[in-house]
Amino acid sequence: MGIVATIGAVLAFSSCNSADGEAKAESEKEATKVLYVTFEPGKYHDYTPQKEMFVEMSAVNKWNTTVITGTHDEVINRLATEPNFGAGYDVIVYNFCFAGCANLNVPYNIIEQTKTKGIPAMLIHCSLHSFWPSYAQGGDEAVHAPGAPAKARTKKALLEKWNKENPGKAFPSWPIFTGISSTRHGPKEPVQTKHLIADHGTLKGVHEYTTGKAELYNNFIKAEESEKSIPIMQGIQGEASAVILWEHPVGKSKTVSFTLGHSNAEWKQAEFRQIVKSTVNYLVKNPTSKEK
Repeated sequence: MGIVATIGAVLAFSSCNSADGEAKAESEKEATKVLYVTFEPGKYHDYTPQKEMFVEMSAVNKWNTTVITGTHDEVINRLATEPNFGAGYDVIVYNFCFAGCANLNVPYNIIEQTKTKGIPAMLIHCSLHSFWPSYAQGGDEAVHAPGAPAKARTKKALLEKWNKENPGKAFPSWPIFTGISSTRHGPKEPVQTKHLIADHGTLKGVHEYTTGKAELYNNFIKAEESEKSIPIMQGIQGEASAVILWEHPVGKSKTVSFTLGHSNAEWKQAEFRQIVKSTVNYLVKNPTSKEK
């Protein structure tokens, strides 16, 4: 599986002058270390150009960014088998789509980076549509997913399998990580954004705007059903509306979820880029958990 490392920080030329050397060391020390997790090429999403745009944004913002990528199955395998994949990073940004993934070691390890290791995370678009077996199941065999909001349900057999193979480990229902959750989206039509907390750090430098054709994700688990989640921005598409940007405490740290970002055109929009920039900077400056 491929790993792409990109240095976004501006490095000074080497010099015999000690002051120059100290300035260079300080510049390198202060560079925000970002881990961007995706896979390529993507079945329903253009993850390669989106990765390239994020790397470009990293350079502009002087972040030191590493990319975990590879095929769909390669990335799933890595996230499932490397419990410390986020070690050493200031923030992790997830942009993937693992909707049907039932390998619960993946969400478990992802959650642990934030919950136990204290690394804040940003989730973009289909990252919110991932790991449905852990929370979005129905039928007679569906049971409540422990630790998640009441609406979160998993198959009884999957819960029993997890408990048998992982005694003492919390069941990794995805809404534990995201808070507000999604299971479907509307048509590809413009979405009007509305600030709910205009002075929130994730909205620094961002005004209310209208997207081009975009997908409005529903709130399967709504804000009032995820009491610790903090809604930041609402999306309106015709008569439909949903929270599209929110903060959620996870153990030692927190996540910020942003459901826009399906199309490359959205990624090119100045407001979208500013939200990503402001969110990364906000999480780095405010990494600890904050509840209502």
